[in-house]
Amino acid sequence: MIRFEGKLLDRILDMENLTAAWEAVAAREGMAGVDDVSIRRWQRRWEEHLLNLAATVRSQHYKPKRLRVRHIPKRQGGRRRISVPTVTDRVLQRATLQVLMPCFERKFLSCSYGYRPKRGVAQAVAAVIRYRDRGFRWVVNADIDDCFDSLDHELLMRFLEMEVTDWRVLQLMRRWMEVGRPSRAAARGVALGMPISPLWANVYLHEMDWRLVRNHWPLVRYADDFVVLAQSREQAEQGLALVARTLEELKLRLEPSKTQVVSFSDGFEFLGVRFDSNSYTFLWQERRITVQGDFDWLWSQRITWDY
Repeated sequence: MIRFEGKLLDRILDMENLTAAWEAVAAREGMAGVDDVSIRRWQRRWEEHLLNLAATVRSQHYKPKRLRVRHIPKRQGGRRRISVPTVTDRVLQRATLQVLMPCFERKFLSCSYGYRPKRGVAQAVAAVIRYRDRGFRWVVNADIDDCFDSLDHELLMRFLEMEVTDWRVLQLMRRWMEVGRPSRAAARGVALGMPISPLWANVYLHEMDWRLVRNHWPLVRYADDFVVLAQSREQAEQGLALVARTLEELKLRLEPSKTQVVSFSDGFEFLGVRFDSNSYTFLWQERRITVQGDFDWLWSQRITWDY
């Protein structure tokens, strides 16, 4: 349990933390929000902006602005909705993330690889191969239907309240959820593009992680993409049933056309990597590379993934 006895917001608004948050936001660049204030413009008076932001939040006058919406192509086709907060809102969310992340890291399980320090696609691929080499040759290759757009706000707040005790920080996060939800008709969905959203997704899906790991199911999850591994097709079907029940309790559902029980012999794709029997294939610098057998740790050290 994260217990700062009401001092969590003070840690978020500490000038050193806010400055680090601003530097992280500036380094990522990105477009202006709906107020048309760019990174370059914000930078001219960044110290004054940080002092004003801290004062506004402490006086409870802070309200996030609506999001600028853009649509970008998906790797598999179609378009993904990206919502861009203002620079000010990005800085505050980043400052919050920097304080909350180390606390939640102590809670998250080792089966989760997305949006976590020193973890990523390469480590997730290595985990899949380790399970394969231990005899787990069947896979539930699962896809959650519109995961980020479907996260239930009340459930998410309940999961956050289990760890965060500062009501002011909870109030901030509820306001960000409100401004980021894709539809006014239902209190669900978090915006892709907000710095805090990946943490929320991991907090929410940690409940699924815990259910599966507690029941001794091998799981590898990167954000909302995951595989459950088994030693037979029958076991994999049982794992799929457990996943479906668990997601139903979380008010989520599998995408039937993108969820399958498959063996390594059949081949499948996960996180942009193609697994076939005892090999795996990926694209790097527009070249298709196939690796036979064990995971090549030199590969993980040489390639920088941005998934």
